[in-house]
Amino acid sequence: MRRALFLSVLLTALVRAQESSLFGSKAAAPQEPAAGAVIGSSPAAAAPDDEDETSVVVSPFRAISRPEPKETRAFSLAKLNRPLAYETTRELQRLHSAYVQQHVLETGGASHVRAPGPLTTLEYVVQQDLGDGRFLVKANWLASSDGLLPAGTDAYAVLMPEKPKAAGDTGQAFVTNVGQVAVRFTPTFAPLVGRRLTLRREAFIECQAIPGNAAGMQQFMDLIRSGAELSVVTAEKFPCKTCGGLGFTREAQKGKLEDRRNPCTVCESGKVTVRIETKFTP
Repeated sequence: MRRALFLSVLLTALVRAQESSLFGSKAAAPQEPAAGAVIGSSPAAAAPDDEDETSVVVSPFRAISRPEPKETRAFSLAKLNRPLAYETTRELQRLHSAYVQQHVLETGGASHVRAPGPLTTLEYVVQQDLGDGRFLVKANWLASSDGLLPAGTDAYAVLMPEKPKAAGDTGQAFVTNVGQVAVRFTPTFAPLVGRRLTLRREAFIECQAIPGNAAGMQQFMDLIRSGAELSVVTAEKFPCKTCGGLGFTREAQKGKLEDRRNPCTVCESGKVTVRIETKFTP
């Protein structure tokens, strides 16, 4: 009964690009998460203590957290390349590149969907089938471009691939990270075979990347002109107002001609990083 309860809570929290959820059966239709939403934010359910329990239990352990943007601005396609407008082709290409790194294609390629977490490329070897389309894999992955997911080397992870796999299969996949999960199961691979374990590992869902070429950007612009509400979050650097962009502040010293230079505590090398959400309009 307890297992059924936390599975139902998890299914409503996870945004997916697959037919089934990392934590159980089929998830809801892909939707853009609300601002500030945290994927898999439900508290982790306690794993059963019964040594005779042989089923696989997957529960969230560490959810994905994204920094909130401090400013919002609009990018109007109608102003593209007009005099004194910041809406230039070069700026559009930069924003589209950032957009591609934060979104994936919906199943079937019908529309663009924000990914639950950081996107990366995963190289894996399947260790065990955990059921419900979930697999324990030994994998290497690259750090995500947004810096939220560090790189991993020869680490166990939970993967939900697009197609069924068998133990020993190898492959490479474009994936989105949905946080860290606790997996309680009985391994069937050496040297852990037969032991009841609980592992805390990163969880990934295989997805389809948005093309970053000219055709992909044209499709992106067509979606905006057709009324799609699309936005992208970027980290912009601006001169620090506290130190005037110098990276240090001056402090007068009694009896000396030269001021003391103190490193600025607000910025790094005279620049401050501000996360800006850019919303696209026709």
